[in-house]
Amino acid sequence: MNKLKHAAVLALALFMTLPAWAGPQARIAGVVIDTAGNPIPTAAITYTTNELTNFEKTINVKDDGTFKTLILDATRVYIFHVSASGYIGHDEEFKVSVGTTDNHFEFVLKTTAEVSAQQVQELSEQPGYKEFEEGRKLLKAGQQEQAKALFEQALAAVPDLLPAMEYLAQVQYETGDLESALVTAKRCLEEDEESLGCLAIAANASETLGDKEGHDHYMALYQQFNPEDPASLFNQAVVFLNAMDDEKAKPLLEQCLDADPEFPKCLFEYGMVLLRGGDLDGAKAQFEKYLEVAPDGEDASTAAETVKYL
Repeated sequence: MNKLKHAAVLALALFMTLPAWAGPQARIAGVVIDTAGNPIPTAAITYTTNELTNFEKTINVKDDGTFKTLILDATRVYIFHVSASGYIGHDEEFKVSVGTTDNHFEFVLKTTAEVSAQQVQELSEQPGYKEFEEGRKLLKAGQQEQAKALFEQALAAVPDLLPAMEYLAQVQYETGDLESALVTAKRCLEEDEESLGCLAIAANASETLGDKEGHDHYMALYQQFNPEDPASLFNQAVVFLNAMDDEKAKPLLEQCLDADPEFPKCLFEYGMVLLRGGDLDGAKAQFEKYLEVAPDGEDASTAAETVKYL
C-alpha cells in the first residue's frame, strides 16, 4: 500500500513539473539557399506572432544553410522573416500542426543585383519602356533617325518618361533640329529642373538660335546644379578673363583642369594667364598640352606660334 501511495505521489509530482505549454509543441526545420541552390550560412530567421506582444525569436542557420527549432506553442500563427547581408529579405506567414515533427521549409533568397535586374527586365517589357530601350541600342549603334522615332513612340506611350525626353532632345540637337530640341528640353525640365543633359541642350540650342537671354538662364541653372563641371568652371572663368581679371580667373581654370586635365579651352586660357603672369615654362607646357589634345582646335595656330617663342 505504501509503495502504491509513493508511486502515486511521484507521478503527481512529475505531472506538476511539466510546463503548461508541453502539449501544443511542434518542430520545424529547413534550409536557406540562393537561387543557384547554394546554402547561405550568414542567414538568420526571426519569427514573430501578432497574437503575443513583444514575442520574437531568432534562429541562426548553420554553415550548410540548415536550421531547426522547437515551436513551443503551435496553436498560433507565426511570421518568418528571413534575412542575409546582400540579399533581399523574405517574409512568410505559417502555422504548423500541434505535435508534428516533419515541418520543412525551404527559403530561396535573391541578391539585390538579381532583384534589380529582374525589375529592369520587367520594366523594359512595358509599353514605352520597351521602345526606349530599343532606341538606346539603336542610338549606340549610330542609327539616330531610327532611335529618334522610337524615343517619340516611347513618349507617346509614357508622356513623362524623363530618360526618353533627354535622349530625344540630344538626338534632335545633334541632327540639327534645334527648335525641336529646345521644345523637348523645356518639356524635360518641367519634369526635372535639375536634368543636366536637358539644361545643356536648352542652353546650347538657345545660343545657336540667337536667344542670349535663354542661353544665360539655362547656363546659370546648369552651373548651379553642376558647379564642378569643366565647362561650367570655364564659363565662370571667362567672365573674369573678359574683365581682364586674371587673378580671379586663374583658380577657376585650375579647378577646371583638375576636373578634366585635357579640357582644351581651359588649357589654352590657363596658358595665356601664366604667360601674362611671367611663368613662361608653365605657359609653354599648357600650350603644348593643348596642341596634343586639340591639334585642330580653334586656338591651335595661336598656341603653336606662341610655343615657338617660349
